[in-house]
Amino acid sequence: MWPYKAIAPALILAPVVLGAVTAPRAAAQCQVAKLTASDGAREDRFGYSVGVSGEVVAVGAPWDDDRGLNTGSVYVFERSGPLWLPGDKLPPPDAPIGAGFGRSVAVDGEILLVAALSEGAAYVFERGQDGAWCQVARLTGHDTVPMDFFGWSATLSGNVAVVGAPEDDDNGSRSGSVYVFERDAGGNWSEVAKLTADDGDSHDFFGDAVAIDGDVIVVGAPDDEELGNWSGSAYLFERDQDGTWSQVAKLLADDGGAFDSFGASVAVSGDVALVGAYDADGREPFSGAAYVFERREGAWSQVAKLTAADGENGDRFGVSVAVDRDVAVIGAWADSDMGRLAGSAYVFVRNEDDTWSQVAKLLAEDGAPEDRFGYAVGVSRNLAVIGARTDDDHGTDSGSAYVFAVGADQDGDGVMDACECPGDLNKDWIVDYYDLAVLLADWGCTSGDCPGDCDLDGDTDHADLGLLLANWGQVCP
Repeated sequence: MWPYKAIAPALILAPVVLGAVTAPRAAAQCQVAKLTASDGAREDRFGYSVGVSGEVVAVGAPWDDDRGLNTGSVYVFERSGPLWLPGDKLPPPDAPIGAGFGRSVAVDGEILLVAALSEGAAYVFERGQDGAWCQVARLTGHDTVPMDFFGWSATLSGNVAVVGAPEDDDNGSRSGSVYVFERDAGGNWSEVAKLTADDGDSHDFFGDAVAIDGDVIVVGAPDDEELGNWSGSAYLFERDQDGTWSQVAKLLADDGGAFDSFGASVAVSGDVALVGAYDADGREPFSGAAYVFERREGAWSQVAKLTAADGENGDRFGVSVAVDRDVAVIGAWADSDMGRLAGSAYVFVRNEDDTWSQVAKLLAEDGAPEDRFGYAVGVSRNLAVIGARTDDDHGTDSGSAYVFAVGADQDGDGVMDACECPGDLNKDWIVDYYDLAVLLADWGCTSGDCPGDCDLDGDTDHADLGLLLANWGQVCP
């Protein structure tokens, strides 16, 4: 087990404002927390990679220098009530200088996967009964060589880990490959498959992005040229009952074309696969897009093209994608709403008629030029994590990550349901005595701008007290 190193929590509670009527909560988005490393330093690039599973967030900082120049590290945070608290800091085990530990990170339940790109290895950690994360395996491909870039991408689902090597040469120079590892009943990890594209060719960069959920693996090949130079593609593999992984589909955008970089990011959840194409034509040329594919009656086909409602040329919408059930989050790190390259992320939800709609645009409350917010994204249930690898809180390009509540807006009030927390008057994401104190101090207010107005009817009265008590003890989101 590696030494525990505490990380002081950096928590920003989002002030959310609802319309012009009142102040409590009224934005289509809500930032729950901002995470940084207490020992962060310039050029750590904390937030280069992110992973989230339930109440656990892992953040990669591949240029951290704790063990030597650019050896890298990974920080783990865990939710406790309304707060996100620091856990272990995982340094690279015996990694050399420049290992880039944390280039890719994934977490699923009690298992954490971290790739060290320059070392050509990936490490598996498991959480013990004492809550500490301990290394249990070091994964390498049976035939990898240093220039294969094993660890450029990595993902995890249950007892299966997937690691991309996009510059492997099996199908020609830099054609790319992907390695699959599984944990057996005894807890031992071993390689069970090496995946390549049936039609792989030189410079496809198959394995540039990988995603897995259960028995489905998605692999991006953004430099595939089937629809033109660097048009890109993605491949779907499924596991048979005997444990064999086989290619079942090659995905191409219905309107794909040259330079789209389709496959630069991929995600999968159940029967839904999401593929990013950050240079595709969206609202404007080269603003970016993400494509939704669904499996119906065993066949995969495109069902939607997602674009940003306010997308502009060069936003790089689709540079990162994540999906969990009916919620998709898409990063656009070059968006400039808060200054040049400040970045943003978008939330889409699947409707009852199987269409997909944008419900929110996420921006960091303290966003600034060159933060690159949205470079990495993750989503688990109603929580999204957004990496901003060049935020400057602890020095130039030290980096940060943000936690947001996300989800559908079923009541149609313009606010995602996960953002709404009736009775939370002091905006700390829990309904308790502090909120009751706010309400009682404001009792009888009729001005229309009342701090204790829970039901947003312009006054503070018995109805507000009833609403607060009905939600007593609720932790949001």
